[in-house]
Amino acid sequence: MTEYIAVLPDGIDSTASHTYLRLPHPRSGAPQLYLPTPTGLCEVSKLTGSRGRTWFVGDNVSPGAMLLHHPIDPVFLAIPLALSLLHPDRTTPFQPLADLLTPQSHFDLKPAFSSSAAPAHNPDAGRLVAHMPFRRAFRACCERKLVDAVPTPEEAYYRPSRAAMLAIVRAKVDSLAAADTFDKFDHLVRGLGRDGLLEPSADPALVHAARVSAAIEHVAQYLPPPLLASLTASYDLDAYNAYLADRVAAARAAEAPVVIEKKQKTTKRKLAKTESSRGVEALKKVNTNGMAKMTSFFKPTTK
Repeated sequence: MTEYIAVLPDGIDSTASHTYLRLPHPRSGAPQLYLPTPTGLCEVSKLTGSRGRTWFVGDNVSPGAMLLHHPIDPVFLAIPLALSLLHPDRTTPFQPLADLLTPQSHFDLKPAFSSSAAPAHNPDAGRLVAHMPFRRAFRACCERKLVDAVPTPEEAYYRPSRAAMLAIVRAKVDSLAAADTFDKFDHLVRGLGRDGLLEPSADPALVHAARVSAAIEHVAQYLPPPLLASLTASYDLDAYNAYLADRVAAARAAEAPVVIEKKQKTTKRKLAKTESSRGVEALKKVNTNGMAKMTSFFKPTTK
């Protein structure tokens, strides 16, 4: 069995046994490993160097790869499941939470390390919906309704809500776009500099719109395409997009004079080549009727 060196977040007992979940990635649907934690989930990524490396741990020799565990909000895994339960042609009814989480067709994936090519029911989906942090995140993606029933009074019923999901991701975008949070990420700040919005004279409204656009791109890594389209449409970015279009047009205009000057020089050269001298033009006007042709002087003489 291959062994890996892993970097675990605080709060995870490295001496205990842990079960990884193989689930679809929220955006692409590709298989992805997740590690359940007491407070949420961790996404697993494999880090390999550009050159071959090897780990020597005691008597074990393993490939020089490293597993990194990134904490991820369980709501990003709850959103695809909640979206899959919405009916496109009719209103989704309110149901008990247990009934909503029973059909797990969205998480049907081939089990990990399976040699079968056909998709099969993934038991990791059952483990996911039983995970309490995930259940809390799923409830946040739903409308809630209390129903007086016997023998369970005021039982809570839930219905997936696109508006609730949109509100959740908008809150994340707004939080990341806030100046005090946004400035902590160098790669996001460099994007503002590329767009010319780090100058003191930059329009504050454009700077805020640029931060929102960058935050949307960042959060989009974990959003299904349908919800991403709704998220982008919920923000007014017309002025920012027009500003970017003007910058592109200005950059192209700055290069245009060089091309025009070359064309003008080429045209002048062509005109200069086609001009004739005055003598040639005068000869063209001479009446040559009755004159012997030049070829007549080169005929052989008749004896």
